[in-house]
Amino acid sequence: MLGDVQKTLCLLAVLATCSMPIQAESINVRIISTQVPVACTPMLSGGGSVDYGAIKPNTLSTDAYTILTEKQLDFAITCNAPAKIALKAVNGRPGSLAGAPEGPGGFGTPGVRLLNDDAAVAGGLGFDGTHKIGGYAVAIKPGTVQADGVDVDSIRSSTNGAGWGPSPSGILGKNLWDNLMNSWSKKGTTLPIAFETLSGKLAVQAYINKTSELDLSKPVALDGLTTIELVYL
Repeated sequence: MLGDVQKTLCLLAVLATCSMPIQAESINVRIISTQVPVACTPMLSGGGSVDYGAIKPNTLSTDAYTILTEKQLDFAITCNAPAKIALKAVNGRPGSLAGAPEGPGGFGTPGVRLLNDDAAVAGGLGFDGTHKIGGYAVAIKPGTVQADGVDVDSIRSSTNGAGWGPSPSGILGKNLWDNLMNSWSKKGTTLPIAFETLSGKLAVQAYINKTSELDLSKPVALDGLTTIELVYL
């Protein structure tokens, strides 16, 4: 039986483009919590900030998407007793994904290779007037995650926890399913495990729309919001 969601990570992606060098601002995370019998606290390094730095407009493509580099943060969950945890991602900027419609789960598949996945699920980065500025994907990187010091596999469920399967990319967010969750299992299995400490890398990769679709004579702010919810299984 699933417990109520008790902690939320709000992943805020903010970029800025203009006719001068593009200033890519930070991706920030804040944590909201309530009291539960088993309390788990998530953490991201650097205060949850990812900074792409300055991006020059002449590095952007006129007629194709421009894929930015992958950025990583240290990610951890610490619990005061063994607990089975899953993550749910909620798109806070629906309707703004460039290149694809968003499915029932609030995210879409733009056909852009992000985080080494040709079918990456992404959320949008806001609008330039009526034009969609781009998108970005978020993942807990498989192969980087340990639970209580032991390597684990990434798994996911599209049935609200009733069944689980492998998650090769570890990407958070969903397109076809509105109840997709990500968790972790012992190597070679697909059942969530309980842990007290979990650590790994959270990866973010963004792409920018064609400049023919943007007005770079003025600042263009990219504003994507993904809420990552911790669910007690």
